[in-house]
Amino acid sequence: MLSLDNLSKSYGDRKILDGVSWSMNDDGRVGLVGLNGAGKSTLLKMIAEVIPPDSGRITRPQRTRVGYLAQDAPEMGGRSVLRETLAALDRMQALDVRRKEVEQILTREHSGPIHDGALEELGNVLTELERHDFYSAESRATAVLFGLGFAADDLSRDVAEFSGGIRMRIALAKLLLDAPEFMMLDEPTNHLDIEARNWLEDFLCAYPGGIILVSHDRYFLDRVTTRTVEVSRGRLTEYVGGYSRYLVAREERFALEMAAYEKQREEIAHIENFVSRFRYQASKARLVQSRIKQLEKLERLEPPEGSQKPPAISFPKCERSTRRVFELKGAVKRYGSLTVYDGVDLTIERAARIALVGPNGSGKSTMMKLLAGIEKMTGGERFVGPSVHAGYFAQNLAESLNYEKTVLDELGDSAAGRTMGELRSLLGAMLFSGDDVYKRVGVLSGGERARLALAKVLARPSNCLLLDEPTNNLDIVAKDSLLDALRRFPGTVIIVSHDRFILNELVTEVLEVGQGHATRYLGNYDEYLAKKEAMENVATPPSTPARSGHVHLRDTRGNSVNGKVVPVDKSDAKVVAPNTELSKDDRDANRRRERIAKQRKQVEAQIEQKETERAALSTEMDDPNFYLARKDADELIARYERLGREIEKLYTDLVKFDDPAAMSE
Repeated sequence: MLSLDNLSKSYGDRKILDGVSWSMNDDGRVGLVGLNGAGKSTLLKMIAEVIPPDSGRITRPQRTRVGYLAQDAPEMGGRSVLRETLAALDRMQALDVRRKEVEQILTREHSGPIHDGALEELGNVLTELERHDFYSAESRATAVLFGLGFAADDLSRDVAEFSGGIRMRIALAKLLLDAPEFMMLDEPTNHLDIEARNWLEDFLCAYPGGIILVSHDRYFLDRVTTRTVEVSRGRLTEYVGGYSRYLVAREERFALEMAAYEKQREEIAHIENFVSRFRYQASKARLVQSRIKQLEKLERLEPPEGSQKPPAISFPKCERSTRRVFELKGAVKRYGSLTVYDGVDLTIERAARIALVGPNGSGKSTMMKLLAGIEKMTGGERFVGPSVHAGYFAQNLAESLNYEKTVLDELGDSAAGRTMGELRSLLGAMLFSGDDVYKRVGVLSGGERARLALAKVLARPSNCLLLDEPTNNLDIVAKDSLLDALRRFPGTVIIVSHDRFILNELVTEVLEVGQGHATRYLGNYDEYLAKKEAMENVATPPSTPARSGHVHLRDTRGNSVNGKVVPVDKSDAKVVAPNTELSKDDRDANRRRERIAKQRKQVEAQIEQKETERAALSTEMDDPNFYLARKDADELIARYERLGREIEKLYTDLVKFDDPAAMSE
């Protein structure tokens, strides 16, 4: 059990934690929530021993390790992605070296205290190595990196080539591979796409250790956590369940606290009125003094946190757009030899709520830039309605801010005609409060500049919003404020987001992009996933690939609509294969797929057989009398290690079958 006992922490005059006590089980799943600056990250750092508490203590079981993922990207360089990830097991590497040393001692000492001590140490070392599955580390590291969105070609690249966001993924991979007994995760999903978030959720749900995490993704919190701890005003308040259940319980507690606060205010007002009325009447002097002492002794309640709602985002008036907002005809976009879109036709109508989805690198941001006119198409035509006023947001817009101006002045330049109150309200919704609005843009963090850039887009008159990851730097409260505003927005919204709550609550259509294709689905993100799964479950012969190079846009039933995007109903989707004979190329491709599937099954069978044999050896080696009972102990240990290497190689071979290049071998 991990426990906090009378823990306190202050920065200057500001108390972050004030004598809190709390505990969690070894396999607990806890989400930390609270306003920005409440102390969530500080608490994680203290538990991970990154910073010390001012007073109190943190206790945990002996020999347990706490792993910590910070929000900032660590410095890395000089090693490949795979080698950097495996560096998380340097401690295990040292243990393996020690194992070999102890084995040498046992070959010389067959009895006596030295033998007994070495035998006990070897048992402990082998147990630790087996617990961390050390001998299959490389295959496990590869699986973790693939799960977090890395491609096979990335594993050999130097980590110094990657951005801070990608280095954060590597830091997360190292922590997951190291598998400490307790994990402290501060915004682990910040740099993950939806597919990687889904993978991480499954990984953490199956993780045997304890987890405390901070996240602004309520969907992620609901899936992973079973308890929620609110950090507020130096105190910790625990709720049973994930984030959604916490919201309900918090509202109930808020109502009770507000009722108690209002009741005390009425009581205080009544006493003060009595004192004011009878202060100068001698006959009431004793009663007045009694009431004054009563007020002095009274422990006054603070208004419950949450009584101040975040400012609502309002949009300036803008004329109504034409019914047809955007239209692409035969859209082609290439970057050198890379073709992102090859003949896509797309029509977007007024008041649509569309999410662009697809894996990283599939072309979501490129499509947004094509629609916004930020980038020119390589081929095809782009039509924009004559009365369309589009507001476009992307993370790199922060680079165009004037670093010499204040936050308030920079926003004012984009919001002619808006009052000071409206500007301050919009900045408040973007998490700029108090004197923050007078900061120079140049001293802001990257996340703060991105929020200011978003505020500038929302402040301009628009009837169409193109938003590329607008919630990346917002907490849950600010996300809710933006979501509420977008629901009220009367125009068209096209959004790229990795926040599934936003995609489920806002959008009514999903446009999946990738490999030059664009496929439209009616419904929100969950409905899109359900239709995708239904389509994948329908066994159909492969269709003949288009030979002209033109990309066919298909509806959710799999029917080609000659490049036209048309609305479809929400009935169960299924793929309808064209009624044509397979070409020779298709027959050859089918044979290759069948051959690769057969080879994959053979490799999986070999892995299963070797893992079974290795597990049996592990059980035998755990016996304290192993060296006494087996004369061939050294041979068995060598066999155990050899099996580990063979299994690792087989897993590497198995990964190749998922590589599209394997299909053409």
